[in-house]
Amino acid sequence: MMPEEVSLSGRFYRITFATDAHRVLGGVIHPEGRFHHNDQPAFYCSPTPEAATAAVKVYAKPDDPPRVIIPLDVTNARICDLRKPETCAALGIQMDTPSIPWMSQRANGIPATSWQASDAVRASGMDGMIYTCRRKPRLRWHLVLFHWNTAGHAQVRATTPQEFIL
Repeated sequence: MMPEEVSLSGRFYRITFATDAHRVLGGVIHPEGRFHHNDQPAFYCSPTPEAATAAVKVYAKPDDPPRVIIPLDVTNARICDLRKPETCAALGIQMDTPSIPWMSQRANGIPATSWQASDAVRASGMDGMIYTCRRKPRLRWHLVLFHWNTAGHAQVRATTPQEFIL
């Protein structure tokens, strides 16, 4: 069964190091993360500055260089909404699959359970997915794109970076 396709366009936000702002549209710089592995492309962003801040706080260190928040305009994204039980069922994953902490699994040499969700969405041909915040799943959500800025896929345009203090 194919998951329901949701069309998504709107303003999103991404926080990055100020020195990396010029490459924000390139996506992730690490070979693996919550929803990407083996150098898969991924572009993480959030629907509000507050949600973007919450997402970054987990990874922030006291000696990190300055960061900026970059408003983004996302258009024509075909996504799976993993907040919906029927979408997870169609993808063959459990509702909690995207929320299982991945870093401790990777530290123990185990493939991240959350990769099952992203791999299923990638296999469906969708551009990406909505997933909930682990700490406040009813209040906050984020977007990760796997295909963007190529013909027939989601388009992302960055606007002027704004100073950001974490």
